[in-house]
Amino acid sequence: MGIRRILKLILLSLMPLLLSALGCSGTASLMRKALPQSWADKILSERPNLKKRVMVFPLVDQAGLGRDMAQQYDQQFYRLLKGCPRLLVSEPPDGMFSSLSMESPQYGVVTNSRLVDFAQSLGMNNLIIGVLNPPETCIRKTGIWPFDDWKKIYTISMAVNVVDTASKTLLMSHLESKETAIALEEAEEMDEKAFMDEVFAESYPEIIRKQVETVSRELRRQPWTGTTLAVEDDVIMINAGREVGLEPGKLFEVFALGESILSESGRTIYLFGEKIGMIKVNLVMETHALAKPLTGGPFKPKQFVRFKP
Repeated sequence: MGIRRILKLILLSLMPLLLSALGCSGTASLMRKALPQSWADKILSERPNLKKRVMVFPLVDQAGLGRDMAQQYDQQFYRLLKGCPRLLVSEPPDGMFSSLSMESPQYGVVTNSRLVDFAQSLGMNNLIIGVLNPPETCIRKTGIWPFDDWKKIYTISMAVNVVDTASKTLLMSHLESKETAIALEEAEEMDEKAFMDEVFAESYPEIIRKQVETVSRELRRQPWTGTTLAVEDDVIMINAGREVGLEPGKLFEVFALGESILSESGRTIYLFGEKIGMIKVNLVMETHALAKPLTGGPFKPKQFVRFKP
């Protein structure tokens, strides 16, 4: 048995003692920093959370793949996200993405706030935009002397941004890439277009799979956030319902609108402000719920809410 496997078994056997001695939340945070991510995901249990409603816009083809090939990878990205059990995945209506297209989409940067506004208007928690970046090439020497050699390196990459529609802020930005190397002499003689098609076919399925794993993992860890839709007397309507797994008796923290930031597009973005109270759900509908104040206030429409497991 390898040393790494023995150490892993020892760590697993000691985990119950660590959890009881230090407390679950503190230990979980410590272990996530100390352990490799794959180990931490297997060892540490996740806190209960609601499902996230996400809108996935078509991949932006900055790589010049052409409509058919880009659509193929777009369908793969959507299909894999659709298979994530904690996500409720939707596509935008036909033509919506092109009519509200981003001004500078390279590396997933969202510059048009109307995209986020539109996703929020449909009850989405998050907006996901992926970009197939232009391929990059460079020439460098690889290997160790006397076996080193000059190679042409092709780098294929994809950026994904996840935006929280409640606060209009960037929740996650992740770049995934893969390199393919070829001898310089061979590169000078080959049909580069045909070769690049092969590189795309070999690289993108793996890159997309890794991106979906990253997005799914990050959204599972993030608390569910939404907004208050209406307030009348002591009845507060929020944008969470049965479809995301909400049940009567669940609690939400309520936050005021915090610091405002003026974006480049001229839109004012509000961050989470101070906590103003706690509410308890007593009636759950398909996409909405009604709650009663428990502590704090005053409660108003368009305040932020965060699920409290």
